[in-house]
Amino acid sequence: MKKFVALTLVFSLLMMASSAFAASISLSGTVISLGEETILSPRGGTVDSVLIQPGQNVEAGERLAVMKTKKVYAQTDGVVRLFGEVGDTAEMITSQYGAVAYIEPLTPYTVQASTKTADASEDNKFVHPGSTVYLRAVENMNHTGTGTVTSVSGGSFTVVLSSGLFDKNDTANVYRDPNFIPATRLGKGSITLVDPIAYIAEGVIAAYAVQDGAKVKKGDVLFETLEGSYEGVGENLTEICSPVKGTVVSLNVSKGSSISAGSAVATIYPDEDIRIQASVSESDIAYLHKGDTVMAEFFYLNNGTVTVRGTVESISRIGAASADSETDEASYTVTIVPASTAGLYYGAHAIVTLAQKTDDYTLTNEEYP
Repeated sequence: MKKFVALTLVFSLLMMASSAFAASISLSGTVISLGEETILSPRGGTVDSVLIQPGQNVEAGERLAVMKTKKVYAQTDGVVRLFGEVGDTAEMITSQYGAVAYIEPLTPYTVQASTKTADASEDNKFVHPGSTVYLRAVENMNHTGTGTVTSVSGGSFTVVLSSGLFDKNDTANVYRDPNFIPATRLGKGSITLVDPIAYIAEGVIAAYAVQDGAKVKKGDVLFETLEGSYEGVGENLTEICSPVKGTVVSLNVSKGSSISAGSAVATIYPDEDIRIQASVSESDIAYLHKGDTVMAEFFYLNNGTVTVRGTVESISRIGAASADSETDEASYTVTIVPASTAGLYYGAHAIVTLAQKTDDYTLTNEEYP
């Protein structure tokens, strides 16, 4: 009887030792990605700037690169009229409306004048382009204005008005003096309306810089176009953004490079695909199950120890021969889903242990993926 009790005690101690060992198994793991996302350019053109670098973590929707646009500027002050929408081709808009934009000058008058009625003084023999002149209507002397001589051809010259009030059928005398002194009269001409200035372009409308009907000044940006091919219509045509949160693995573009629609811009490891992959020996595989909670410890030189909780996602049923020549045990691949990706770096080494384990049990087919 005493012998039987002694054998029972020894067996119990062996079982307790087995359970303790199961609770302390340690695996060597590495941070990997199960997949990668290739980001394609939705349109062709020239890259103006690249905003990310390999190894950088990006958010979903974050800009990766910006396409170069061509800006169209106002050539004069006036009121702008715009046509089309972002995403339309400039050629299509022009075919429908004659131009992408028009500017109506704030003073929409010009004067085609002749020196036949000029005062005979020596100073009035020559009219110089760029000269500032002053105009007064012949019939209604309350109609006055200021202008600039823009061209001279023999005894004819053109004046573009910068200010003043006239009727389009007025005839006006042109003077060098703002007080309309007869001796400074350069000639006489008829008032005509200035045609709106048309702005045409090529490519896709990427953005409008002003609103229809707005007053603009010479040099203001009216709209921007993208050269090259494109797919789809929408906002932010100049931007190429990441559809996923993850880590940039590689870049296929650089500032100034030309790309076509559908070409690869970057490769990203999505955070949702981050895993810790470990190896378990055939001696320890019976203590590890799909769904088990494990702890992965990372030992960084500067940042200390980072511990991440994880869940066993799968255990491979196909073993590989051990690299250790002293044992003939096979090893099996264990894939772990981390509860958080914070502090995880691809390729980093981890020590993986079971969070809690008190019972010894055998794997079942239902626990394999």
